Amino acid sequence: MARPEKPLNIRLACMSLMWGFNLPSDELDGWLDDVVRAGYEGAATFYRELLRFAPDGDLKRRLDDRGLELASVDFSITRDLDLLRRVCEAMQSMGCRHLVTLGGLATRGADPQELADLLNQIGEVALSCGVCACYHNHTGHAAETLEETEDLLRRTDPRVFFGFVDVGHATKDFVGHPVAERAALFLERNWDRVRFIEFKDWSPEHDLWTEVGAGQCGWSRVFRIIRERGYSGWITVEQNGPTGGKTPLDCAAASREFIRKGLGL
Repeated sequence: MARPEKPLNIRLACMSLMWGFNLPSDELDGWLDDVVRAGYEGAATFYRELLRFAPDGDLKRRLDDRGLELASVDFSITRDLDLLRRVCEAMQSMGCRHLVTLGGLATRGADPQELADLLNQIGEVALSCGVCACYHNHTGHAAETLEETEDLLRRTDPRVFFGFVDVGHATKDFVGHPVAERAALFLERNWDRVRFIEFKDWSPEHDLWTEVGAGQCGWSRVFRIIRERGYSGWITVEQNGPTGGKTPLDCAAASREFIRKGLGL
């Protein structure tokens, strides 16, 4: 029997990747203006953009001017803990609590225990700045499949490192399970560890350049889990780039509308 649904307190943030990787400085305002036009409450970006735009409070000022908040930052996994601390301190200054770790040293074939130990170190540094670190399941990286992702999560310390799923990469990469069930399986099996979620979609035609709701993710089941479990907080929405001659704004707005209706926001 399904649990009674709890009131949702969810806010949606739009990732800068739709507007391009390594976003040029002269396109920062255009991205943030589009995020507002598409109806989002927050923005998300990569750590390099954060460090480029955060000095002297510039990024925070631009966000504040638009009524936006920084929801999450993607961070390439490294042993450079001084760099990590700089990123987390910049996040802390902006009230951003979600550090999404991926890539870098998390290569295919990496020793899972060594990686987990490093993620625990990253988690400890992040928590000292009031930031929660999590691991991003990703094509071509360590912990690509469902079982690998769960194994890595089990090896980390739940006191310092938290659960996460990119729904689109799960739909693409969690092979061995029915495609529409892949993301939901992770959520159902690992809900107690999940602290943060990224909404993305996947289709054979457009790969990860697919609008949320236009691919093969089983959204009705994902939405049901989130409603029944009463997820609260930020969800980042990402697409690798626009498709079908649409603009990034068109795609971001369409994804948000689909999510808003599906979750009843």
